Amino acid sequence: MFATSKFVKPFLVALFAMTTCSLSFAQDKPKISYGMLLDSTGSMRGQFSTVLEIGKAVVHQTYDHGPVSVFNFDSEGTGRGSRAVPALRIERSQDEEKLNRTIDGLYVQGGQTTLLDAIQFIADRLHEWSPEGDKIIILATDGEDRVSKVKQKELIQQLKDRKIKVFAVGLVRELDSDKRSKATDLLKTLTKETGGRVVFPESNRVGVQSLLSDLAIPIQ
Repeated sequence: MFATSKFVKPFLVALFAMTTCSLSFAQDKPKISYGMLLDSTGSMRGQFSTVLEIGKAVVHQTYDHGPVSVFNFDSEGTGRGSRAVPALRIERSQDEEKLNRTIDGLYVQGGQTTLLDAIQFIADRLHEWSPEGDKIIILATDGEDRVSKVKQKELIQQLKDRKIKVFAVGLVRELDSDKRSKATDLLKTLTKETGGRVVFPESNRVGVQSLLSDLAIPIQ
């Protein structure tokens, strides 16, 4: 009995220390940072209610697992030369009600889309806020890009270097065939190359929850 106690006590002390260390490590691990782009450009006008619904569903799924930042587009310039440029609407919030109010306040903007520039803008913010933590960009967009300054290959390399994954809901159905093919290829490449995923709803009847289940956005 004495011999057993002699060996059991040090073992229990060591086990307790390991457990405490593991719990401490888990608590210290940074939460995932989520950056969500809700495409508010003119080409999304007919699907904008769906974009907002997707945004709220993503918030509900992620807000409890890490800070969520919401981005959309602002119109810059006038006439044919106007551009839709990225804008931050709410920064690193885990307040679902506040995030939903922000989404409800979004509206469609004019201008030529700068989708790649917007992704770079979000990536810069996420990297600034959480250089070492996991970072996820979520897109609800038709995938159309017209006048971005950053090149696709350059952007993908930046995302890889910063270990930022891109997930997307590609609302491409209302684009004409040439634009739809180009947008589909762009979203597939961005998501595959960064370790993310894309889903393309086949009709308006596909439920948002089903889309997000297929998208499988990482949570901790």
